[in-house]
Amino acid sequence: MVVPFHVPTSVVTLDDGRELAYVEFGDPVGTAVLSCHGGLSSRLDAAPAHQAALDLGIRIISPDRPGMGRSTHQPGRTLLDWPGDVEQLADALDLERFALMGWSLGGAFATVAAAKLPQRATGLALLSSAVPLDVFGSTRGLTLDDRVLLFLTQHAPRLADVAMRFFIGDASDNRLFKELARSFPKVDRDVLKELLKEYGPHEAVAFVKESMRQGTEGCLQDYRIFGAPWGFDLEEVTVPTQIWEGTDDHTGPPGYRELLKQHIPQATVTLVPHEGHLSLLPHHARSILKALTS
Repeated sequence: MVVPFHVPTSVVTLDDGRELAYVEFGDPVGTAVLSCHGGLSSRLDAAPAHQAALDLGIRIISPDRPGMGRSTHQPGRTLLDWPGDVEQLADALDLERFALMGWSLGGAFATVAAAKLPQRATGLALLSSAVPLDVFGSTRGLTLDDRVLLFLTQHAPRLADVAMRFFIGDASDNRLFKELARSFPKVDRDVLKELLKEYGPHEAVAFVKESMRQGTEGCLQDYRIFGAPWGFDLEEVTVPTQIWEGTDDHTGPPGYRELLKQHIPQATVTLVPHEGHLSLLPHHARSILKALTS
């Protein structure tokens, strides 16, 4: 697996003075795809798609959300704030049209951008995506870690801060690697082990560790957004949408993909045998990107 860990980070300054940090993978003059990273993650999690994007002539732009990685914190941000940041980033890069891709919790951010920027979005790919929990009606089926963090973020934010610092922010690379390996099925552990073997523990966990470069507040805000109503209807998404999920991914119940397909008008589902939460993009980036941009 070729993962370009040391690509340079760029920033754009937004209208309110905040900086939005991003990296690029693939073909620098290719068809634009804006990637929305997962929860407890960062701009670096799109790196496994680099080679496929390069081969297909696709330019992946992957920004950090506010308060995560190198992007400036935005107090009180909501999901509906994100399309404005995306539009300003696209303007700064002279992108008239672009596709959107979101992994895990990033699916919420890719979806709201597709819904609110219909004249600029060309397509949407949702990889193991979160759903609006108020519409789904339950947190059942989520991992224990996610349910605990959702509860603590709402009812005991100081404890959520302590937990995030202990398990991620202040953890050594080796301890964080073991924690990630504990949380995922074998196919995902194999991806992590491959990264560990090829690049070492620091690079293997960098996409997660980077999320707390500035502390926990950006990740806490992500979990507040995760647990809150999204503030728009999924039916507002009018672009072709591909929903991708691995059969061995148990971070959310099968009802998640069914709900997305039911409510997004032009949605199709691809269920990939024997793939998990972390393995889906590294193993199927070519198919995902080709479908998204065709």
